[in-house]
Amino acid sequence: MGAASSKPEDIVAVAQQPTSYTPPLGSPNPENPLVYFDIKLGRYGEGAPLGRITMELKKDIVPKTAENFLQLCTGEQGYGYKNSRFHRVIPSFMCQGGDFTNDNGTGGRSIYGNKFPDENFNLRHTGPGILSMANAGPNTNGSQFFLCTVNTGFLDGKHTVFGQVIDGYNVVKAIEAAGSRSGDTSHDVMIADCGITTKKPGGGGGGGGGPTRACFQHNKINITGPGAGGVRTSAVDMLIARRKVALVSRPVQRRSRPFIAANTAAFSTSMRGAVMF
Repeated sequence: MGAASSKPEDIVAVAQQPTSYTPPLGSPNPENPLVYFDIKLGRYGEGAPLGRITMELKKDIVPKTAENFLQLCTGEQGYGYKNSRFHRVIPSFMCQGGDFTNDNGTGGRSIYGNKFPDENFNLRHTGPGILSMANAGPNTNGSQFFLCTVNTGFLDGKHTVFGQVIDGYNVVKAIEAAGSRSGDTSHDVMIADCGITTKKPGGGGGGGGGPTRACFQHNKINITGPGAGGVRTSAVDMLIARRKVALVSRPVQRRSRPFIAANTAAFSTSMRGAVMF
């Protein structure tokens, strides 16, 4: 029930291994935004890069939920996913992240305030690569999310599906390799960078595709000409820094999570109490 025992080199090897993958919700709608996570192993220093996950946000079906995730990827509200970790990873289930305030599943913040209602349940948890909202009950969506690694249809009607992985599923499998049946991870798996991308599906790997709107929290501008001081922080960054000082994080009383169904084959009866309230 403890943390996984995977060695860093084993996790990196999973990320480098080609994975056969088909997006569970079908081909992306070209009108929907694409966002990316650049994932690394290790909280401090450079860490070991695992690669890039590219995701389609289903803004045509769940516009409010998709916009929340998009702006938390870009950091344009002054807070977001960059430098946060996947705090709960259960193999043959899902990889959960998005608690950038408390780092333990009790926090997070949406762009609409602390929490926002379930938008709809039109999309279903049909297979690996589904992107869905974690919650602590009905209408408690914040910033926490999870990426499915199996079909989790028992979560339909309880969690809002709002996107899918379209490239870099091998990186999702590497995150999964760092997890355990208790949800603890053997190593910190970090979102080193995130933003909007123009990359289209078909690369199959974990990298490639440049951002068109990277995380504003770390944007820089080059100052050239007489008396210029080189690279400086932009006015947007300075405004965001002031917002960060004023931001007060309010943790929720319960951890946000998808619950494992009692009949989930991957888990024995003795394990259910470790992952359910």
